[in-house]
Amino acid sequence: MEQKHQFNNIGELLEALSPYISARALARICGMSESQMLQYKGGFKKISPKNIARINEKLRTFADEISGYTLTGA
Repeated sequence: MEQKHQFNNIGELLEALSPYISARALARICGMSESQMLQYKGGFKKISPKNIARINEKLRTFADEISGYTLTGA
């Protein structure tokens, strides 16, 4: 069974992702500006439900895309 993680804010999400991707990378994946992502992370700007849905959708799409990557060593 797949374990799911839920976060209350972008800061918590980015902390969990930090070994793998940065705020800059998450912004790029989600089609947002790095500045906007950092404002959400710092709590300077409240994230809208629309952007929460957008981030969730883009994270799922990104995960699906990279799950098919394989290194063959050739």
